Amino acid sequence: MRSVVKVHTAATAAILLVAGNLSAQTVTVDAESDFMTSGFFFASSADFVRGDEDPSSRASNRVTSPLAFGVTGETAYFTFDFDPSIFAGPIQQATFQAESVGTGFFDDPSPTNPAVISVHSLTADPLASINDTDNTGSDSFIAYRDAQITTSSIVSTATITGLGAVTWDITSLVNEWILNGDSNFAYALGTGALLDPDANTAAAFANSTFPGTASPSISIVIPEPSSALIALAAAPAICWRRRRLA
Repeated sequence: MRSVVKVHTAATAAILLVAGNLSAQTVTVDAESDFMTSGFFFASSADFVRGDEDPSSRASNRVTSPLAFGVTGETAYFTFDFDPSIFAGPIQQATFQAESVGTGFFDDPSPTNPAVISVHSLTADPLASINDTDNTGSDSFIAYRDAQITTSSIVSTATITGLGAVTWDITSLVNEWILNGDSNFAYALGTGALLDPDANTAAAFANSTFPGTASPSISIVIPEPSSALIALAAAPAICWRRRRLA
């Protein structure tokens, strides 16, 4: 039997009650923030990082080829308030899920126009590393993207052929987070279209801070029998989501 526990602000007693009746457990960790950078944003706005406002007027965060239609491409990022201490050991599986929505600007993914999109591990938190107002310097969104969104940082790749839920297997990365915390990788994911042969590939994902939109999330399956449940239940209170939908 597998059950799902969505970990936001759960009291210890409630977790203990659930844990006591499970033979396997899936923990869902919502994105703490999700946002995008883009060469299509104008310097006059003094903001090259958008979508992280809460609430946000941006319904989606896009990802494109590195140079789309001759302009520096777009990158969607996702950060997580992840706590490795609640896990007693490696997890069985972890999948990242985001909702593919209309790009509103480029052609949408379809069976005849698929978008090959990879998720990437990041060695630094993008929100803390990128200067929102700089598009040329060493702390610009371009410098960060070029250093972080590389073929060697690819964790998983999915071919998107339409709108709806898209999942990537990120088990290896989450187990790295559990083993080493954020000493090697930030608790964050980036997106890229480096493996798509189309030079103008684009996809978009629902932005969690747009009112009424569900959050991108990571689903973590804890193996059974699960000693990790002991650690999970021992936490006095867990808050893995810092904002609520309007």
